[in-house]
Amino acid sequence: MSSVVLNGRTVRLQAGDLIGKGGEADIYKLDANTVLKLFKRTDDPDYIGDVGAQQGAVLRIKEQQLKLPAFPKHLPVEVVAPLALAYNKAGTEVVGYAMPFVSDMEVLMRLSDRQYRETSGIDGNQVVDTFKELHRVFSETHRAAVIGDVNDLNVLVNTSGLKIVDADSMQFGGFFCHTFTNRFVDPLLCAPNRLVLEKPHNENSDWYAYFTMLLQSLLFVGPYGGVHRPKTGKRLQHDARVLARLTVLGSDVLYPKPALPLSALPDELLGYIEKVYEKDQRGVFPLQYLENLRWTVCSQCGVTHARAICPTCATGTGYVKTVVTVRGTVTAERLFQTTGRLLHVTNQGGTLRYLYHENGGFYRENGREVLRGALDSKLRYRIQGSKTLIGKGETLFVLDRQGSQEPRLLTDLYRQTLPVFDANGNHTFWVNGNQLVRDGRYGQDFVGDILPHQTLVWAGEDRGYGFFQAGKLVRAFLFDTQGNSFNDQVEIPSLPGQLIDATCVFGKDNTWAFVTMQDQGVVLHKCFVVDRQGKLVAEATAANGEDSWLGSGIRGNLAVAASLYAATDDGIVRIGIDAGQLFTEKAFPDTEPFVDSHTQLAMGREGIYAITDNQSITLLKIK
Repeated sequence: MSSVVLNGRTVRLQAGDLIGKGGEADIYKLDANTVLKLFKRTDDPDYIGDVGAQQGAVLRIKEQQLKLPAFPKHLPVEVVAPLALAYNKAGTEVVGYAMPFVSDMEVLMRLSDRQYRETSGIDGNQVVDTFKELHRVFSETHRAAVIGDVNDLNVLVNTSGLKIVDADSMQFGGFFCHTFTNRFVDPLLCAPNRLVLEKPHNENSDWYAYFTMLLQSLLFVGPYGGVHRPKTGKRLQHDARVLARLTVLGSDVLYPKPALPLSALPDELLGYIEKVYEKDQRGVFPLQYLENLRWTVCSQCGVTHARAICPTCATGTGYVKTVVTVRGTVTAERLFQTTGRLLHVTNQGGTLRYLYHENGGFYRENGREVLRGALDSKLRYRIQGSKTLIGKGETLFVLDRQGSQEPRLLTDLYRQTLPVFDANGNHTFWVNGNQLVRDGRYGQDFVGDILPHQTLVWAGEDRGYGFFQAGKLVRAFLFDTQGNSFNDQVEIPSLPGQLIDATCVFGKDNTWAFVTMQDQGVVLHKCFVVDRQGKLVAEATAANGEDSWLGSGIRGNLAVAASLYAATDDGIVRIGIDAGQLFTEKAFPDTEPFVDSHTQLAMGREGIYAITDNQSITLLKIK
């Protein structure tokens, strides 16, 4: 649909105005203060071959003809409610609605991302304050409606407040909420043997989802996180874990290494986890649990916890820092440690370069300070040789070796939020209008034509990769970082659903691209590999939390020659390609003590650099 009727006038929709894509609707920016939510119809590309989704679209649009005009008027201001209804060209059918444009906010899911939290300077007490406010919003909303499909992509947050979006799916009057998200749906409302909604949402199911979001934001792992590895019997994953009430508390569940330990929580919260997720207790989440919760960092061992006494020091295990450790075939040598946070690490031309923040300053690998200031979730960092690049909004700041600021560059924002730029050892690349450009001897050099506001790019040493997704259009491209080659006919699989994250690494001949999508309530990690000609040579998909190298996330991987090295909680594994499939060709179990599934890997002259906890760099030499 290229146009709609809104407030009596025809509004044309352009692909470049698309700023959001979900399972049931697309979001278009109309002006600085208003967006349009346009419901997907049965012929939407995301629904091709999915009869259930097509039938759902028919029923949803039919119900919205009556539901939207009856939308409750007295909801908290934090609920992003419809401003005006949008109709088809004939003015006979509601096809969407206009609503306030929510800018400068992040999805709540980001609070459960440890790397994002720590590099943005967001501590646990700020998270607690956010959930106190969300508790109030839930309570006030329940006076008029049930939220229903509560999930961490429908709640937006920043330092000044929060918003709840996708309000059209709320449940009120005689209208039900038919949508649900597997990660947050209350199993008491589902079939005994299948995590599919059979009973209507209710206030208790809202609070169940609330507690689930809270837990993963406090510990960086949800109630059904970790990996089930029983000594005997079948391993359970995903929905089967929820249906069996097999929580992260289970003795045969391996707790994820990147998460904060369960012992960091007070006993009352630990007990509540068991009551809700193992014994099916329901009700309003006890607000006093948050009012009594205070996070601190132990001055002795540095562990973060919310107890009266540090759980690590209380056990007498202590916290030992070693420089060189040998385990089997692996020698680990710690090369760098900061009390602050590593923000960006890269190997350029055989030299490890990095930027870190400590004691109110930004420092490079040789210890020189390039900038003073606090961490900020809106900043994005890159390195070009001795230059430090910091992007915020549409402005890209270039700091030279002495910290002096070169002329600022204006860059595009991906869907109004993320500054689009990258760098290798020789050049900086950014988006200017509808062009990808790089720094040249006499100004900026043209690289290729792209779609503004929708394009993401990454730069390796000899080639770069990018893609854009706008409505029905999904296209990837490869470009030469030194010359003029630009191939916009790269093969790419279809990407149905909502894009959550994306990244890319470059091997000798292959480009390894990764995306995280939410499709029909399920979060999926996808990897697809293309050769230098842009031909798709392999791909793989794993559900979030799956017991595999791809199930724990898409970041931190290292491409070497024709293989990919990935860090897992069990150690580093090497991924190869065979007949279009990705497989684990070798495991390095002796690396297990030195890495986890969130460790970033980088190539070194003598081995592999492992960047762990955003604080340390360790060289792993594998015999």
